[in-house]
Amino acid sequence: MATGGKYTIRAASDNAADEPGYVALAWPRLANSATKAVESDLGWDLTPLPGVTPAVADLVHLAVGAYLADRRTRRGVRFSRSLSLRLAALDPDLWDSTTLEAAADLLAWLTGDEWELSVTPAAPVDLPGTFSVPTLEPVSLLSGGLDSFLGAITHLGAGARPMFLGHKDTSTAIRHAQGAVGTWLGQQYSPAPSYARFAISGTVRPEPTSRSRAFMFQSLGVAAAVSTTTNRLVVAENGYTSINLPLRANRGGALSTRSTHPVTFDRVQRLLGALGIDVTIENPFEWMTKGEAMTAVVAGDPPGGWDAMAALTVSCGKLGGNFFEGSPNINCGLCVPCLVRRGTFIASGVKDSTRYLVNEITGAPRGHLIEVRRGDIEAVRSAAAAGVDGNAIDAGTWPVGYDLDRAEDLVARGLRELGMVDLP
Repeated sequence: MATGGKYTIRAASDNAADEPGYVALAWPRLANSATKAVESDLGWDLTPLPGVTPAVADLVHLAVGAYLADRRTRRGVRFSRSLSLRLAALDPDLWDSTTLEAAADLLAWLTGDEWELSVTPAAPVDLPGTFSVPTLEPVSLLSGGLDSFLGAITHLGAGARPMFLGHKDTSTAIRHAQGAVGTWLGQQYSPAPSYARFAISGTVRPEPTSRSRAFMFQSLGVAAAVSTTTNRLVVAENGYTSINLPLRANRGGALSTRSTHPVTFDRVQRLLGALGIDVTIENPFEWMTKGEAMTAVVAGDPPGGWDAMAALTVSCGKLGGNFFEGSPNINCGLCVPCLVRRGTFIASGVKDSTRYLVNEITGAPRGHLIEVRRGDIEAVRSAAAAGVDGNAIDAGTWPVGYDLDRAEDLVARGLRELGMVDLP
């Protein structure tokens, strides 16, 4: 029997009675406040963001509610859970069977769970009005990872004036990387780029995975794009990782990396259209490997020291060095995302000064790390030797009209980069 939970996302001061069996995720009315369930730099009306619409506020509320429900509900023996979420909607008429089904399908795709979504009317609120602000073009997510850092340099080097947006993650390593990247970009470019980070989290997190985080992060980006009067949201991630093709026939791609899969972008974009939100999501590295994205940055004559800053970004999918008598805040060097990262520096000819756990521990702890990562190591070794599996691509899920031949070539190039890494 699948595990599950029922939740309601609403404002903290709403007096509406929650349906029996539902856990209330009460969002604080004021910015920079917290309830027992939600800690947020944004108020229920999304202050301090100006000019948002009820549809945008509802989208953010729904995405945050799903993220909190995801983190509060531990998976049982079976992977899939059954989750219900009720949204207190500012514009309930927008949330008909079409939009609710689209959102539920998106969440199911991201998390692997069954989602039941419903709405109830929220108490009216006065959303912050618009005021005169310089148009920032585009809004770009800054995750603390290597790809978003490369994307930031690409935008700024081309003369764009983006607004960078981060989510204050619960991971110390990611928070540190976001802060370091944002500070460095502000020091290297003039005028300094705008950078805002919002914290939205829950106080109970029994489920360690966070597969729904992508939708929440993108919804915040959409809200920022509307607030800054642009209609572009950039999510920079190399195309090879985004496709996330299984490395072996018996090994499915990790759902955590569906955050930038072409299907994810397509479903989010269709949901925005159904809600009447005029924001386009773009991935400038959609058809590049990670190494190709870094090579393009090198060709663009980036500021001095960019490679040292790149080494401080976080790519690791399995942080936790304290379990191996090392630092919990550095890339492990042996999980699949770390191996892709290492191949990136080799393929682009850039010296990799990243601190990797595997290089900083010795003896039994290092042997234990290698043993624990053996599944990842052998999967990469096997896939790099075998090359791209066209049948796996043909059997995958893709947006209508997606270029599968181009995708196959992209995956082949990504595997070649992986094959450059010296494996233990």
